[in-house]
Amino acid sequence: MSGNFFEALHQIATEKGITREMIEEIVQSAMLSAYKKQYGITKPVDITFDRERNTVKIISRKMVVRVPKNYAEEISLEEAQKIKPDAKFGDEVIVEENPLETFGRIAAQTAKQVILQKIKEAEKNIVYDEYKDKVNELINGYVQRKTKEALYIDLGKTEGIIPAREQSPLEHYKIGDRVKAIVLSVQKNSKGPSVVLSRAHPKFVEKLFEMEIPEIYDGIVKIVNIVREPGMRTKVAVTSDRDDIDSVGACVGMKGVRIQSIVRELEGEKIDVIEYSPNKKVMASNALTPAKVKEIIETRDGGVIAVVDNDQYRLAIGKNGHNARLAAKLCGFNIDIKTEDQYREFLSSSESRALVEQLFATTSEGETPLEELPGLDARTITLLEAGGIFSVEDLVEKSVEDLMNIDGIGEKTAQKIINIIQEYVDFEEEDYEDEQEDKQE
Repeated sequence: MSGNFFEALHQIATEKGITREMIEEIVQSAMLSAYKKQYGITKPVDITFDRERNTVKIISRKMVVRVPKNYAEEISLEEAQKIKPDAKFGDEVIVEENPLETFGRIAAQTAKQVILQKIKEAEKNIVYDEYKDKVNELINGYVQRKTKEALYIDLGKTEGIIPAREQSPLEHYKIGDRVKAIVLSVQKNSKGPSVVLSRAHPKFVEKLFEMEIPEIYDGIVKIVNIVREPGMRTKVAVTSDRDDIDSVGACVGMKGVRIQSIVRELEGEKIDVIEYSPNKKVMASNALTPAKVKEIIETRDGGVIAVVDNDQYRLAIGKNGHNARLAAKLCGFNIDIKTEDQYREFLSSSESRALVEQLFATTSEGETPLEELPGLDARTITLLEAGGIFSVEDLVEKSVEDLMNIDGIGEKTAQKIINIIQEYVDFEEEDYEDEQEDKQE
């Protein structure tokens, strides 16, 4: 067989991304099927390629008979002795044949159909294997066509699809536009692999951070969590094990140059990069960026109340509540945002007062931690503990003068603490006043 056959095979293999060994295996299988179909044989038959001679052969064993009736399994003595001079009737001889010379029209057509079918299957499997290893990775392509339901992206070897739900509402593309996205999933189907892409998934933002920020790519700065409402806002919590690294600063860059390149890729979507903290109060305060939080109070249900000034309330909530929702998702617990007036009203309600009284009731299990006293900020708690006061029960026994004797606590702060005690701790006010007068005497 001429070398043109091999050249054609190898050209197909190159175009389809199929290895030479695989394309030859496909052709071997197809020729074998066609040969068996033409002659109806049951004996083993081999198809071999000789790359040095550029030939392909069908190798079979045939019985030497006087008058061959089954060409595929029998051979005449005269033909057999051309192959093996000492052959005689009843012997088996090994016969090598050129398949294209022995195939009839139907067999040749069968071989062609099998080859085309198996090449398509191999091509699909190669594309599937290639893209399934790229799940959650960035990929580039061009908009091939668009509908209301999806964008169809030319990826070179196959077509990707970005469903409407995986697109940002800020983005609008034209045919031919270059698109960057992550591979969300790869599935096999009858038409070939279905490569689903996304520009709305939080993972897309994470990959952009890895691409634009060397410290994240190298693992010096770590992304703890990302939450996103596409087209509105993304919040990214970052941290670093190294004390000399400003994790937020590394992500933002000098004059915001790093974060701005990511914002441009997201068509202007707002991005808040915040420092992760295991401290619930600190984390909640950071997560509500860009709003400034005045105070964070933990609640019995595991969430927190964030108290903000009136001019920060709308900023903390965000448009349609998106900032508050994203902050809660980033932290993993509920954040109830209130102004100071709303918080005072909440505390004065009979329901909340009952909760406070229940919260601070002393039990046989031990004393009440200072953290559970609403209105007592973290700095004041630290100062009190440094002064030897570790529980609400310890605190109620102290006078203004006692508190002022603690380093860092002045008269104003001491009076504020006493006011908090009077408002929230359940005991008789007269008894308390008498006790304070006795201490002052």
